Order: sequence, then structure tokens, then C-alpha cells
Amino acid sequence: MPLRPLGHPRHPGGPRGRRARGRRTTLALAATALGALLAPIALTTVNAPTAGAADAPVQVYLSSESTAAGFGPASANWFSDPATGLAATRYQLSRQADITPVAAAGSATITADTATRYQSVLGVGSSLEESTIYNLSRMSPAARTAALHKLVDPVTGAGFNIARIPLGTSDFTSRQFYTYDDGAADPTLSRFSIQKDIDYHIVSVLKEAKAINPDLLLFGSVWSPPAWMKANNSLIGGTLPDSNIPVLATYLRKAVTAYAGQGLPLYAVTMQNEPLFSPPDYPGMKLTADQERRIATALRGELNANGASATKIWAFDHNFGDGPAYAAGVLGNPGSPSSAFTSVDGVAFHDYGGDPTAMSQIKSAYPTKDVAMTERAVWGTSGADRIVQYFRNQSIMYEDWVTMLDQNRSPEQWSGAPDPTMFVQSPNSPDTYWALPEYYIIGQFSKFVARGATRVQTNNGTSGSVTNVAFRNPDGSLVTVVVNQTGADQPFTLRVGARQIGATLPAKTVGTYIWPGADSGGTPTGPVDPAAWYTVKNTNSGKCVDDAAGSTANGAAVQQWSCVAGSANQQWRFQPTDSGYYTVVGRNSATAAWDVTGGTGAGSGAKIQLWAYGGGSNQQWKPVPGANGTYTLSPRSNPAQCLDVTDVSTADGARLQQWTCTGGPAQSFTLTPQ
Repeated sequence: MPLRPLGHPRHPGGPRGRRARGRRTTLALAATALGALLAPIALTTVNAPTAGAADAPVQVYLSSESTAAGFGPASANWFSDPATGLAATRYQLSRQADITPVAAAGSATITADTATRYQSVLGVGSSLEESTIYNLSRMSPAARTAALHKLVDPVTGAGFNIARIPLGTSDFTSRQFYTYDDGAADPTLSRFSIQKDIDYHIVSVLKEAKAINPDLLLFGSVWSPPAWMKANNSLIGGTLPDSNIPVLATYLRKAVTAYAGQGLPLYAVTMQNEPLFSPPDYPGMKLTADQERRIATALRGELNANGASATKIWAFDHNFGDGPAYAAGVLGNPGSPSSAFTSVDGVAFHDYGGDPTAMSQIKSAYPTKDVAMTERAVWGTSGADRIVQYFRNQSIMYEDWVTMLDQNRSPEQWSGAPDPTMFVQSPNSPDTYWALPEYYIIGQFSKFVARGATRVQTNNGTSGSVTNVAFRNPDGSLVTVVVNQTGADQPFTLRVGARQIGATLPAKTVGTYIWPGADSGGTPTGPVDPAAWYTVKNTNSGKCVDDAAGSTANGAAVQQWSCVAGSANQQWRFQPTDSGYYTVVGRNSATAAWDVTGGTGAGSGAKIQLWAYGGGSNQQWKPVPGANGTYTLSPRSNPAQCLDVTDVSTADGARLQQWTCTGGPAQSFTLTPQ
């Protein structure tokens, strides 16, 4: 988990960074003056535009790098004298004059196609590891509450809505390294307890953050299991004997249920932080892909049996370069899934080696799995562009690493010198802290891109002018984040359909443009949320598409049956492939997809079955919106055919088939998220 500028040398495993215990710096800025310094954050209260006509005014917010000499992104001067750097930071989530759209003319810098849609956004946030918690807990209650509002409040703050927490200790901690079951061997986990997380204020601070923003999601990662589980009997380095795989799975499940017992459910867990790296001076462990495969299978069983089936399992949690091979070791090859395929919900990534295109590669190979950017601190406009590339490569999220250190880069126990965190605290006056440009730059995404937003097609642009990424929020507004990494102001146009806006983005600045009701026209290629489970109800019969007998076997019949609330047999997830097509998988078996029997050459009357997804065109479906919120669904193998209830039947057990599209009610379906 290095906290280094992109491209900075680091040892091969990807260490983390943040601390060089240096001299203490006397603060010239008192806490009372700090309020004035941070005044621009008041401008972050958004009067969210109501989605409507595409000529509604476009809201504009800007954040920039500092122009002060010596205060480039990630400079150590941000620790020693943050006030000077901030005084020369022109834009800090600063509201600008609205822009009125005009008729499209000439060439456009950015063209948004709102009908071509990709992944659904889970969130943007920053970690709440023990170093940050320690510094927050040093504050007075009022100051701590105010700081948490700045982080997670969607109205007055940055609106961070997802936070990573270490399950046990990481290298960023003020405490002696610990797990939830230290001491002598305890294979029954009779001593398991998260009491230290309670004693160290982790639980209480997380509860306060959740109270401020109930939509805040938490996901957990393990740096090391207890030493007695490992071959070297140490939290530092080592490997896991295969005999302890079931014990580790139970340990992870106990962490999930213990946090749930505190009112803090975990949205997801990763089984091992950076499993291909064995750090020499802080907790870690190497874990092979085959071991993760077996852990995932055991953990899913544990979660399902203990009331925690909603918690997702994300594999890997390491660098791009090694991701495709490691994911294949856990998930199997496309068309030949492993035993863990149904247990794993996604693949998590860090950005200390390789290229973000690895996420697109994995999403293409495993379209039913999410890809998630779970760790990388970034700085300045080059860092903002890196976030742009994460989202353009299918990530459902972005997570910054380490939120607050003090001016001495403390507390932490990494052997390197950490780079600036988005909040920097006075070591002598804990209520005094500074929000650095990175806070505002990340806020350009987190504050305006809502959970459930869908990324839409735009041309990327170039680093020599502007780059961008755009999203369609659930309210219908288009949010486009535009990045100018250059030293000069950059004029650009943003076109949507027959309308466009013109703007000039200042040098070294990130802009967010919120355009209500912007619509390029055309049939949406992404009308469904790929993260949701849906019931699919036939308009004619009023019955739901059903996995016959709850089977997970290849060849299981897809039929209609009376709708049963909560039935896994009747819940389906639509995972995008490309060009508006989806593979449709059932909740009972996430490997088994709707499949036209007979393959690509099948004609009218070919029945629909479940079959392990192998990328075939007979396993991909395009939902086409119809009247009154209904859809027809056509297979890619024969777009002139539609999903159809055999013989226009209204009976339970009637098979689904493909049939020449007629527009009739037996080919009309409603999709209802569960």
C-alpha cells in the first residue's frame, strides 16, 4: 500500500508508505484561523439540479492543484506547512457560474452517448484504518464529528460512501500488531474477539460515520491471520498451511458476524491484502490463487450458514499486472469455471504495478463478476486522471488509502516515508487539521456521482488537453468529470445529442459538470443495474421466470412459475458483455446463464435452459425497452427472435423459448429489482 506518486520506484511487492519520524513543527495557524482557511468547503453544498430538459443550466464545480512553489502533488511540504500550500490553491470544490446548453455546432472535444452504458457505480471513499481512527479519536468530540461530516456527509462534505477497514492490524496503526485471536494455537477460535477494535475506538468512530451517512458501506481486508495459523508462527511474512484453510475461513466469517453484531455490516471482504507480497516489517502473508479458491468456497459456506450471505467475497486485492493470472487461478477459465466461481463476487485491485486495463480484461473474461479498485492514494490532476482510467476500465469504485496522518507522518509502522494524506493533523493541537487538495479533487467524483450511477460512453481525450469520464445518475442527470493535467487553460466542448456546452478548464484543475436531463437519444444499452438481482415477470401470465426446481446443473429448464417473494429460483442478474447485451445468471448458480438450446443456429421454438456461461452469442441477451416499463429480450445469436412463453401459456411450468418477435404480451416482461 504505498503512498507514492504514480511511477515512483518501490520494491516489487508494493509496500505501503507514510512516516519518517521527523521534527515536530510548530503551527502558525491556530484552530480558529483554520475555519477561515477551509471556508471554500461551504461551497460544496449542492443544490442538486432536477433532471429535466437538456437545456437546463449545467452546474460546474472546480478543484485545483496548488500554485505555491514547492507544493506540487505529494510534496513533503504539505506536512510541514500545509497552510502555505492551501493559500495558493485556487479551487476547492468551488461552485462556478452555470453554463446554458446551446445547439451543437462544429466539432466536439467530448461526445457523450448516454444510451451506451457500462458498469454501475458502487462508490468513492477513503480508508478508515487505525492510523486515521487514532488521529480522529484524539480530537474533541465536536471536532471529530465535524471532520467526519467533511468526509462522509453527502450535503456538507465530500460524500464518501465506501470505506475500507483492516480486519485486525495493518501497517498503518499506532498499536502493537494484533489479530482477533492472538496467543497459543486455537483451532476452534474459542478466543476470537474484536474487543481491541472496540477499545481502540475503531467501532465507535465507524458507528458515528454511519450515523452521519447511513449509506456508507464498509469492506474489510485481512493483512495477516493469527500467527499460530501460519507456517512461520509470525504475523510478519510467512504462508498458510493448507490444513488451516477451513480455520481461516471460519476466522473471516467470525469477523463479518462480529462487525454485524455491532451494527456495522460488511458489504464485502477480501481474503488477503496483497497476497503476492510478503512484507518484511509489518503483517502480511503470501497466499496462492489455489488457496484463495479453497478459502472462498469455504467462506461462502460459512457466510451462508451464519446469516451473512449478503456479504460479498472479492478475490485477489493486489496489483494490476498479476491480476488476470491470479483471477484465473481462483475463478477458473472462461467457460470452465472453478469450484469457487459461484462463491466469489468480484476481483479487487491495487495500483502499484501494471495497467488499469487489466480490470477490463477480467471483466471481459468474467462478465458476471465485478472489478473493484480497492487501494491507491493519488495526488493532483495526474491522480484524478488515474481515477478516470479506473472507471473507464470497469471499476465499480475507487478507494483512497489512509485518510489522516499528523504533521510528523504519524502514526504508522511502515519502514518508508509516507506521502501526504488528504487530511493532515497538528501533532500538538489535534483539533487543528488541514484538508489538502487531494480531498477536494477526490470530492469531484464522490460528491456528484451517486451510487447506482451508470458510466456512459465518451471519448477519453488526451493528457495534452483534457481527459474525462461520464456517468448517468439515477435522477437522469449526466455527471462528467473533466481533468486538465496541463499547465495551460484548456477550452473544450461537451456534446450530448443535439446540444452542447462550451467551457474553459483552468490549468492543473479538475471540473465536474452536472447536466440535468442530458440525453443523446437512442435505445439505452444498459437499462438494468448489473449489481442488482431482478425478478422477470411475464406481462401475459403475471408469472416469474423461474429456475426449475432450483437446479444448478447444466440443462436445467427455464420456466415460468407463480411469483414467490424472496425466492432465489426467481432472481436474475444481468451482467453486461458489450453493445447492450447481457448474460443473465440465476442467484442459485452464478455460473449458469440463460442459454438457447441448439446454439447459434437454433430457430423458433428452441427452449431456454441454464448452462455454464462460455461467452456464446446464444447466452447473451439484449433488453429492449417497450411501453409502460416493459422489456423484450432478444438473444445475440438471433436478434429477430425474442424470449417467449411457449404457447402463450399462463400455467406454472410453461417453458421459456425463443420465438420470432411479435410484440405480443407473451414476449413482454417487467424487471423488478429485489
